[in-house]
Amino acid sequence: MKSCLSLFSAFLLALSSGFAQRETATPSWLENLHLSASGTFGQTGNISRTSNEATRKDAETYELSLNSTHSRQLSRNLLLIASAELSTLAVPDYELTNHNRLGGRLTLQRKFGLGPQATVLQLTASAGYKDARLAADRGWTTEAGLQLSKRVLPNLRLVANASWLEHSARRDTFDLGQESYSAEVHWDISDRWSLSGSAGRLSGDIVANASWPVWSTMLAGGFGPTILNYYTSRPWTTTHLYGEGWVSYNVEADVDLWSVSLGFSVSDRTSLELRRSAAYVVNRVGVTYPTDSWSVGLSHRF
Repeated sequence: MKSCLSLFSAFLLALSSGFAQRETATPSWLENLHLSASGTFGQTGNISRTSNEATRKDAETYELSLNSTHSRQLSRNLLLIASAELSTLAVPDYELTNHNRLGGRLTLQRKFGLGPQATVLQLTASAGYKDARLAADRGWTTEAGLQLSKRVLPNLRLVANASWLEHSARRDTFDLGQESYSAEVHWDISDRWSLSGSAGRLSGDIVANASWPVWSTMLAGGFGPTILNYYTSRPWTTTHLYGEGWVSYNVEADVDLWSVSLGFSVSDRTSLELRRSAAYVVNRVGVTYPTDSWSVGLSHRF
């Protein structure tokens, strides 16, 4: 835990210090290449996504990411954006949930009109590999997305999103097929402060977890035949993710999502964000898995 805190603190200090800029000639292919890095510390309630309230687990999380983006103007209103990202998530209390991700993304952006208040449409396709500490969760993730944004006032922007995700893991317990829809509001309070909010709905597969005493009670029919029949029809496996004997299982569910974030521009290249978010999961037999989290993150553009 102490080593993670030290690493995270050192990373934030390095980002906040910035980098000296030198006046040198830049090759043409680098002119539209942008690099950025971010570090986030968070606290998640019911990170185990457990229905039984008495056995839910909370934990601190640490995430680091590096991103490169290259854009190319195809025409006056059409822009192609290619990006690559490497990220790592560490959960010191439950190290089997740690993972790294490496992926790429292509975005085609169409701007309808001129000026900052023109409507913008983005079509996105991405693919990446999840290198999870737990071997059963390793695999490829593909995603497609659609985003429509409009600045209705000089300091107010509205965004609508739709996305479709597939994760093909080594074990079917961790296979995911999801679709989600959301709306966002972004308010530029001042030159340095901004406030954002989002709300959405996700439908599809999610992975939940249960301690062995709770799971064995279900297998014995202790929660009734409806629960028994549904849960035993879905993939599950013993993973020990959140303790000895813990089980991970896959269910179909609907998820209500919301978040609120407050941003502060430390400088032209460095920004700080405080975020509060929650997810309320309800599976096909009415079992719920509420989670909530808060986080603080620092980002820097090189």
